[in-house]
Amino acid sequence: MADLGPWSRLLAVCFDRTPEQMHGLLEWFRAGFELVAMGAWDAGALVAQYNARVLQLLVPGFDGPLEAGMGLNMAVDPAYRGRGLLDQVAAPVHEALSARGCVAGVGFSSAGGLAVTKASRHYAYEVLGPMVSLVVPLTRRRYSDRLTLRSTWPTAPIELDAHRDGFVRYAADPASLRHRYANHPFRRYAYATRERSGVVDGLLVFRETRLRGLPAVSLLAVHGADPETLLGSFAASLRPRRPLVHVLLSTASPLRGALASMGPALPLPFSRSPYHLITRALSSDTPAALFDLDRWACTGGDIL
Repeated sequence: MADLGPWSRLLAVCFDRTPEQMHGLLEWFRAGFELVAMGAWDAGALVAQYNARVLQLLVPGFDGPLEAGMGLNMAVDPAYRGRGLLDQVAAPVHEALSARGCVAGVGFSSAGGLAVTKASRHYAYEVLGPMVSLVVPLTRRRYSDRLTLRSTWPTAPIELDAHRDGFVRYAADPASLRHRYANHPFRRYAYATRERSGVVDGLLVFRETRLRGLPAVSLLAVHGADPETLLGSFAASLRPRRPLVHVLLSTASPLRGALASMGPALPLPFSRSPYHLITRALSSDTPAALFDLDRWACTGGDIL
């Protein structure tokens, strides 16, 4: 915590943010996640860093969740790039994650980070493939049961059915979801909830946005049983002036088929360079499912 100043300045330079924003982001990381981090220093200046959070994965064939590490905001000062510093800061982080019992490193790489991912000797992540960017015109609003749209986190108790199917998923519970979205230091999210007998059993996270100048909604996450009904009810709840929903998800996610309750899901032809799923083994018995893109079910909200 004593090094938040230098850490914030490095991330601000590398990600085109203000030091104040990065200071808040690092405090948010620290408050909600178990972290393992390493920095490279030149005298009093932090010039490279690699930071990973410990998380839980739901993996088919295993009764309980498995622990993994997700890399966050790898960064090297522009003046120090090309010297192999990423390998030097990533190696001890991966060793610490492995010693802690994490079975894998998992995460998402932007197009800019993909070349670094492939070129690094130690970083050694396998690129599984890109996420899919879809746009859904809301041509189907036939569901009569509408969701409650709100700009603040719901106050009612939340009980969400956990998915236990043939897909690898990032584990989540109401407390972790609240920290992920409601406590974010500078991003603002909205929520759509389904309540039954005073309990929230369906939760969608979204943001209002624009696609090529057109009003739209960016859907980040869908939690709860029967996502098809949740999505249909969500479509019926949105104002007509928001006729498009944008979704980023893994190629084989079952949520992709459930989008049909809102309208046809079409590839977004003018989307930005996609995020790619990446994985690396951290144990001798890392489950093979983690290296199969068709076994992953994740959405844009899983990308911090």
